[in-house]
Amino acid sequence: MEMNTRLQVEHPVTEMLTGLDLVEWQLRVARGEPLLLTQAQVQLKGHAIEVRLCAEDEHFKPHTGEVLRFDAPPENANLRFDHALSQGQVVTPHYDAMLGKLIAHAATRHEAIDQLAHALEQTTVLGLPTNRAFLAACLQHPVFRAGEATIPYLQHHAQALRETLQADRVAGRVVAALSVLYANSAPPQNLPCPYPLPLRLGWSESEVSTFTVQALGAGEVHVHTAEGAEHRAQVQAASNGQQRITLDGVDWHTRAMQVSAGRWQVQLTGGASQTSAELWVDDLSHAPVQVAGAAGPSQELRAPFNGKLIAVHATVGQPVARGDTLLVIESMKLEHALAAPRDAVVAELLVQPGAQVAPGQLLLRFQPETPT
Repeated sequence: MEMNTRLQVEHPVTEMLTGLDLVEWQLRVARGEPLLLTQAQVQLKGHAIEVRLCAEDEHFKPHTGEVLRFDAPPENANLRFDHALSQGQVVTPHYDAMLGKLIAHAATRHEAIDQLAHALEQTTVLGLPTNRAFLAACLQHPVFRAGEATIPYLQHHAQALRETLQADRVAGRVVAALSVLYANSAPPQNLPCPYPLPLRLGWSESEVSTFTVQALGAGEVHVHTAEGAEHRAQVQAASNGQQRITLDGVDWHTRAMQVSAGRWQVQLTGGASQTSAELWVDDLSHAPVQVAGAAGPSQELRAPFNGKLIAVHATVGQPVARGDTLLVIESMKLEHALAAPRDAVVAELLVQPGAQVAPGQLLLRFQPETPT
């Protein structure tokens, strides 16, 4: 059992409904002052909803990193954002992954939902993964809007929510490609280019897309995909570092940030389904094409998220089978087993129990597969 003799994370919901400052009340009581109201005098007005903005990926695993860009939504009497975020801030592995709390208050529940979802769309945190887009999708899910979300809500609907974030996937990737290409300067207005520019971009799960982009002048571009599709787009710089990209007549609002050499994070909203999503893009345009048989991810095991390594079940030279637990990482009070991706032999072990590991950190290597 647990007793929390403190304010809970959701105390702003009570404060928005009652107009009372519970922190102030705590301090006054600690000074020996009497409560100013009785329970019967406390009045609840309207509806309030809170979301926790966390530095985590789509599988709810915590991440660390530097906040390269931060923009808060405009606050008003019915919107509250409790946070300590700032550009250049480093999110460390030593604390909870929560970055802040957004709380919306309105006369009805649906109005509070819409206001909170809109605030999330106006929020920008670039430099590390967040659950911003996932929260917006949760709020707009019909089960949640109907007030029928219970404890196993994510267990039943998380995959459908991820698919919602993938809506307009093809168009979203074209928009992300243009956002990266023209992140620092818009397409030429007066001098169209007769030569198409080739792009090769990597996405999650080792997917690679190739495009050719030809500037037509007046901010208009023509995009060809490797699959033979053709798109026309208009790229315009918008306020506050945003871009407005109209792809085949449909508007998108994007913001691209270079996280490291060749790696970009793109936040976009729009499309036919008004998708709000964040994409991680690797610019492979000048990188050598990997040939068949070259070393790949299956020859390595990397940390998928930040945490403490609490157990090592592998030794150098040990044969392992696909699915065998090799390492255990503790993160956010949970233990996560990392399994062998294939039948292999451990060639090199690079960590020891007790080590703090970061996302993407190399933990062990396997011996190369023997060609058959």
